Order: sequence, then structure tokens, then C-alpha cells
Amino acid sequence: MNTKIRASVLITAAITVGALPISFKADHIPGHDNCDPTFPMPIPGQEFFSGGVLFVTLIGPVEDSIITSTTFDITYVSDGATPASEIQLHGTILLNGSSAGFIVTGKDLGFGSGPGTFKGIFKTDALNGIAGVGFFPPYSIVDLQIDAINGGIQGTGYFVDSFITCDVIPAPPCVLPCPADINDDGTVNTSDLLDLLAAWNTNNPHHPADLNADGEVNTMDLLILLANWGLCP
Repeated sequence: MNTKIRASVLITAAITVGALPISFKADHIPGHDNCDPTFPMPIPGQEFFSGGVLFVTLIGPVEDSIITSTTFDITYVSDGATPASEIQLHGTILLNGSSAGFIVTGKDLGFGSGPGTFKGIFKTDALNGIAGVGFFPPYSIVDLQIDAINGGIQGTGYFVDSFITCDVIPAPPCVLPCPADINDDGTVNTSDLLDLLAAWNTNNPHHPADLNADGEVNTMDLLILLANWGLCP
């Protein structure tokens, strides 16, 4: 069953307007759990651009999470100089060990032309796969770039109340080996006890029955085994 986890993200962006770069950093929203995949990912709002390019980096799901579907829920405000239908949102993410890309146009989102506020939803499987780690370990990242089909964006526009939402299957939990499973059969039981007794007084720090690695199989190891009796898996 897919698990959709809603949380906040750290966002960095740079807008090139002529030769002047503008940057900002958004804080985490209270309640975000750094152990969870961070979805949905908000696209920065009230960020104007004029004839330039907007670069956005969004923290994605944790490494090894499996993305099963991605939905763009975009609200775009335009002065009409560039038809909203002509804007393009390019994105890249590390999937399955290599870079994967996608493009969503205003036309895909149902946008038209003229000044106004345009809203659209677009669902894609282009990002399905195993997320790789980005430069915010343990998370993957999504890089977005905004431009227009027929060249640079003219006039001004910005995104508000916009999200990229991914359905993910969380990465499998880390399973630690059972510390007293001497014969490595997945459980601590009579077989392990018999193996320990057979190795009693053995002087070998690498012997599997030397559970505390003190170089000898003795009462301390027996106590460790009994403390873990029936606890594994």
C-alpha cells in the first residue's frame, strides 16, 4: 500500500533577473519529522521573474524510497506578457542510480493566455523509481527550472500555493542482526544455547558464541543469550 506522508521542506532558490541573483531559504514548518519522506514539496510562492530563469531545489524523499506516482498541483499568476500555456517547468531527480528528467508545460496543466491566476493538476509516472540521495543526505532532491516554450519568459509571473506531491513506499527499515543468534537461523532458542555450551571456556574473541567479544565463552555470554531469548526476530 502506498504511503503518502505530508511534511515540510527546506527550499533554496535563485532567480536570475538580468544579472541580479536573488536567493532565499524557507524554514521548516513545525511538525516536520526528519525521519519521514518530505512530501508534498511546496514550490516557492510570490517569487517574481522577468525574462529570466527560476531555479529551485526541493528536498525529496529519503534515499531508497520508492516513488510510485507524482502529481503537480500548480497555481501560477501571470501578467499575460507570456501566455501561461507556454511556460515550462523542467525537473531532474536522481532515480535508480542515474538522473531522470521531466517537463510539464502550462498547456499540460490546462493554462491559457492573458493576465490572471491559472490553476492545474498534472499526474505523471515519469519519476517512478528508487530515489537516490542528494546533497541533503539522507534525502533525494528535485531541481526545477522555469522557462517558456518560445524563449525566455516576458513580463512577470510567480507561483503561489503550488505543490509537487509524490506517493512513496518508504525505504525498508534497518534490520539489525540479533546479538545472540549464534547459529544465525533468525531466532534465539535451544539450538543457540547448545552451541554456546559446546563452546564453553573457548578462548577465541571471534567465536560466534563469544557474544560480548571478551575473548572467552563463559557466564557473561550465557546471560546475554538468556536476555535475548525469544526476542528475535
